Amino acid sequence: MDSAEGYVTDVSYIAGFYPNMAPLAMRYVAALNKVTPPQVGKGFRYLELGCGLGRSLTTLAAANPHGDFVGVDVNPLHTAAIEKDVAAGKLKNVRVVNADFAHVPRDIGKFDFITIHGVLSWVTANVREQVLQVAKKHIAPGGLLLVSYNAMPGWAHLQPIRAILRQYAQLRQGASPQRLREALAYLVFIRDKQAKYFEDNPRAAAYVDSLLQQDVNYLVHEYLHEDWKCFYVAEVAEMMSASANLGFVGSLPVFTNFWDLCVRPEFHELFRTTSNRLVTESHKDFCANTAFRWDIYGNNPKPMVTLAERLKEVDDFHYRVARKGITLPYQANLGVVTSTVQGALYQALLGVLGDRSMRLSEIIASDEMKGTPAEEVMRAVDAGVAMAMFDVTSGPVATATAVPAKVQVSNAFNRALMATESLGGRAVSLASEATGTGHALSDFDAAILHELVERGRDGLADRVETRLSGSGRSLLQNGQPVVDAAARKEIVAKAVDAFLTTTLPLLGQLGIVTQA
Repeated sequence: MDSAEGYVTDVSYIAGFYPNMAPLAMRYVAALNKVTPPQVGKGFRYLELGCGLGRSLTTLAAANPHGDFVGVDVNPLHTAAIEKDVAAGKLKNVRVVNADFAHVPRDIGKFDFITIHGVLSWVTANVREQVLQVAKKHIAPGGLLLVSYNAMPGWAHLQPIRAILRQYAQLRQGASPQRLREALAYLVFIRDKQAKYFEDNPRAAAYVDSLLQQDVNYLVHEYLHEDWKCFYVAEVAEMMSASANLGFVGSLPVFTNFWDLCVRPEFHELFRTTSNRLVTESHKDFCANTAFRWDIYGNNPKPMVTLAERLKEVDDFHYRVARKGITLPYQANLGVVTSTVQGALYQALLGVLGDRSMRLSEIIASDEMKGTPAEEVMRAVDAGVAMAMFDVTSGPVATATAVPAKVQVSNAFNRALMATESLGGRAVSLASEATGTGHALSDFDAAILHELVERGRDGLADRVETRLSGSGRSLLQNGQPVVDAAARKEIVAKAVDAFLTTTLPLLGQLGIVTQA
């Protein structure tokens, strides 16, 4: 096994876009937690440490052309793939560095945003200290850092699975993916033979089935590193404070900043009487059995206590109704509890934001909000975002309009993705400058869009079906492959029609497709 201090490098990681890594998401969580986020109107700098194949880095660069993006990764296979994507997407605002964390170039400068995803739990203590020193040296005053990691107590009953997989894989020969497959087969064998561990831990037994559905390259990187550690939130906070002088700001997804959306009602009184944020986070993780965290830290964060300060510092966010057809009472199940909102204020907000996006100051000043205290409006908007009733974007989003007969995708990065990854088996995230982030399409919808842009609507369904047949990708119905030609053609035709009537208008609103 090739390694960099125990980190697997003989196989590439899988490509994926993670919306939590967007500057928009980090800034919004800071504002939500009364911390002034970095300003981005005149440009910003963004550093990803351990960027893997760089799909988040490049997608965000395409969605934020006014930003300057730098990615660092130790695996030359990763950085070479990113350079290829940068060239194909004609991205002028991306720099890629092939280096370990001890040899990051001194000249990369300071950054408003630093992200460390998929690193902290999978490297040695020495490498963790190196990455924290890089963050300390290169984060700008007032900058934000996002770190993700495997969390306790959610991993408590699953850690033995990782140990079994790695121990068995070490006994096998060959490349990492093959050794992982053999280790997984052994795990299934002892599970099916009712090993006592699985009898006593039925959730662990069910977890094995989920592993069988995962990409083997992902599993290699998740489980075969020499060092693999789960952290309590307080442990990470201590590391950030001691090594990088960073303070806890908040977490993603957005709803995790609302304890009443994360824990059952019988625990609410405990949270009402707890003023220490890290104690609250620790209690919340136990109540929700958290297994993975996305946490945001700040470099000397500047408090933003009042609504007036928020409107002065960050009134560039735009809000809109997340999707058509939302009615009250509105319910959201976010994993542990089902929460419900209703009432005149939320009904008025649905009306205000139903056909346009607006800034918070515009919402407060609207006729529909007259007589409602501004702070109450702010809290309702934030709660709506947390419950996925409203979306927050980095700029105005167009209202629903008729899609022209002939469309184009003007962003070169998006065109390159459609050309190479349609029908590739994974979601394709296209960059939107209107929102400042990426938006996922199924690989099948990406193929429809690519055919539509390249050759128009005439014969679209037939062309997509031909392309599907030649790709080797299965078309499933009720979990079974569809082999009958007429049935396949009918399914494809319905999918194309659904794309044209539902998905394409949404892509138009996001500015991903425009009139040719």
